[in-house]
Amino acid sequence: MPLAQTQTSSRMPRRALLAALVVGAALGVYFQLPAMAYYWGQSLRQEARLRPVSLWLPDYQATIQRRPLRGVDRNLSGLTFNDGTGTLFASTNSPAQIVELSVEGEVLRIIRVSGAQDTEGIAHVEGGRFLLSGERHNALYAVDIGPDSREVQARELVRLPLDTLHSNLGVETVSWDESAQRLLVGQEKWPLRLLSLRGVMEGNPRVEPVWLRQDWGALFINDLASVTTHVPTGNLLLLSEESAMVVEYDPRGMPVSLLPLWRGLHGLARKIPQPEGLALAPDGSLFIVSEPNLFYRFEKPRAAARPGTPAGE
Repeated sequence: MPLAQTQTSSRMPRRALLAALVVGAALGVYFQLPAMAYYWGQSLRQEARLRPVSLWLPDYQATIQRRPLRGVDRNLSGLTFNDGTGTLFASTNSPAQIVELSVEGEVLRIIRVSGAQDTEGIAHVEGGRFLLSGERHNALYAVDIGPDSREVQARELVRLPLDTLHSNLGVETVSWDESAQRLLVGQEKWPLRLLSLRGVMEGNPRVEPVWLRQDWGALFINDLASVTTHVPTGNLLLLSEESAMVVEYDPRGMPVSLLPLWRGLHGLARKIPQPEGLALAPDGSLFIVSEPNLFYRFEKPRAAARPGTPAGE
């Protein structure tokens, strides 16, 4: 082999290695892996202090995985738990629908929604009253669902004046915080932010930002797909679709515990693809729905559960 050709061949693996290192470093920066690893390690080192004042996500194991929701073809998005019925309600954005589910992932009924567009998030408030978020217009809608409802009419409550780079990066999630009597509204990304609304049902919403600390990489998730509250502690659970994880934050905005939704962790046989909706049941069971139509349930082993400590919505 000519010398020039030999030198060229020897340089090729080096170039490929260098390119792989550059791509790996770029992905590490984009997904904020150093910050995530730091806080993950910190939470595990401080388990004795944090476990009594948190939901403590490291205890959770997947008990239902990749269960298809029959009759739901695509665009599964938000999720909420209704304490009164003991069932879950999920939303789809196109077509605008609400899907009632059992805690086993069985589709109980599909409810058509009129008068709302791009319905991404859903929150149960009380009785048959639910709120929906419309991402395209950053709108919030109210709907009333009866025991036999198969179609509901949405009533627009308010449009939030949010700056967005794209119509698909607006209000992604809503969640009712019963203990604080407020509605939590999350913008997906660019910027990722969480807002607290009071008075929205009366048509006079008072909007305040929820403190999510970004110093030292404390907010290391790339987007916000869903949010819910752990009522006993006031901690927030944030679901990231891009980062594929649930992060528990305390009321000061600092990470407390993590639940990576990756293959091989927490009993998962595969990484959860496109996790979109998150909900908690009073017994502490955690539910996730994934686009286009998959259902997951996570539970704590009995030995890890704290008796008498209910979970939030």
